[in-house]
Amino acid sequence: MKFQRKVKTAIKILINNGIIELFNSMKGFVSNRVGGYRPDEAMIAFKALMVDADTGVMIDVGAHYGKTLAKFAENNWQVFAFEPDSKNRERLIWSYGDLENVVIDHRAVSDRNQDKATIYRSSISTGFSSLSPLHSSHQPGNEVSVITLETFFIEQGLYEKEVSFIKIDTEGYDLHVLKGIPWTKVSPKLILCEFGDIKTSTLGYTFHDLANYLIDQGYKLIVSEWYPLKDYGIPADWIRFCTYPCKLKYPKSWGNIFATNDANLYQSLLEICIINH
Repeated sequence: MKFQRKVKTAIKILINNGIIELFNSMKGFVSNRVGGYRPDEAMIAFKALMVDADTGVMIDVGAHYGKTLAKFAENNWQVFAFEPDSKNRERLIWSYGDLENVVIDHRAVSDRNQDKATIYRSSISTGFSSLSPLHSSHQPGNEVSVITLETFFIEQGLYEKEVSFIKIDTEGYDLHVLKGIPWTKVSPKLILCEFGDIKTSTLGYTFHDLANYLIDQGYKLIVSEWYPLKDYGIPADWIRFCTYPCKLKYPKSWGNIFATNDANLYQSLLEICIINH
């Protein structure tokens, strides 16, 4: 099933975007296998969660083409995927729209509901769409409405279900998404979100602000730190895993934060990431 889906996606890229885009996609796939070690944080999250649970509810905010949700969808998790960039969403729907356990939502997610906003997309990376023009390559794309996760939970009746995993990758708006969670009613076992001061400082927060907000909600953190980007669209190199609090190796480092409020899950993450105390 996984191989067939990859072939299907490759054909879709070739038909809609041409041979150059297909080559760029394959180049990224190959570089992750012949270069230095580059951890797949989504796969780490999946392995850690599957230690204690076969299925659950996953929310993917900024789903892009669906790389993060893939294993969860294939293992019968209920997946809610947000992808506000209409071009990215076309491919996401092509790949996963036929699955009954995957709901694809066209809206953006932030800390307040909004009837109309603009998605800015970049010509140098399909994974760099944002609610703000954070880079010289950003140009206005499609218009979207914006929703908070609190409003979404009410819509979907998710207060009655345990949300096991929330992944956030919104190109700068990860803290905004977190602030839209009704923490007194929802307490996800695992959150995976992106940090990077080069983007978020213009939006009013830093890596430490993001980390400390999660700590204030009762979470323990593991940081996956990557070297500063040479440019968007070019594969980055990885530095290390470490527990928080920590100081980043470089001021312009970026990466992902694993945040969990479950002791067993935290231990599983420590073992998978090979962090020794």
